[in-house]
Amino acid sequence: MLGIIVCDDDKFMLEMSADTVRECIDADNLPARIVCVTQDFSETLLYIEKNPASYLYFLDIDFGRANLNGVDAAKIIKKREPLSKIVFVTSHTDMGMDILKSGVEAFGFIEKSINRKKILQDYKKYIHLVLESQPQSISAEPTINLLIGIDEYITIPISQILYVETDKSISHFVRYHTLDGSDLSMRDTIENVLKNLGENFMKSHRSVIINKKYVVSVGDGVVNFAGGEQATCAFRLKNEVMRKCGVKKV
Repeated sequence: MLGIIVCDDDKFMLEMSADTVRECIDADNLPARIVCVTQDFSETLLYIEKNPASYLYFLDIDFGRANLNGVDAAKIIKKREPLSKIVFVTSHTDMGMDILKSGVEAFGFIEKSINRKKILQDYKKYIHLVLESQPQSISAEPTINLLIGIDEYITIPISQILYVETDKSISHFVRYHTLDGSDLSMRDTIENVLKNLGENFMKSHRSVIINKKYVVSVGDGVVNFAGGEQATCAFRLKNEVMRKCGVKKV
């Protein structure tokens, strides 16, 4: 499964890029998923520190007033994971030569445009190129079997679980939320879920369990995940969540 990271300091462009990537994946049913969507590269860096792997990055060149620009960020990424692929998404097409001169190996460039069809083709091209170059993995991933009906189970990788919360619409049920944006409700208790999921999970609220690997910051009453999702965080657990997830308050 190809992990994709999108980083752009412009919120509108960030959301458009992420939506475009999702559309590419869904249209061709590709074995890929977005794992991190951020406006701040420091949050991207935190994510890859907690989840080291080679990713495909769609990275803005100009981070506005940030201390780092896209070239600086690319150097950090390549130093940590040399096999990562970086596609620069920019309106500054004249910066391509400067990037090459910097020594950063760019996998490609996408020009920001209002031409939706062209943008979609560009993103799809790079996702396909990376997938075609990846070796097939034969390693098994830990999974969990969830009972969703009478003698009816669904199996999902534990690493795909973002958070679990008590289902407020059905008594004695919990709802699993996964990285691909789907959710699944089943009869269980939060305590039993926590026991079965393992050390990467913890409570952020008496009725919420979070995957520590995907938390990038903690706000007032919420934890923020790498993909932009949020879950409830109790005030009394805020410091513990920040400590165990290795994040700061925003």
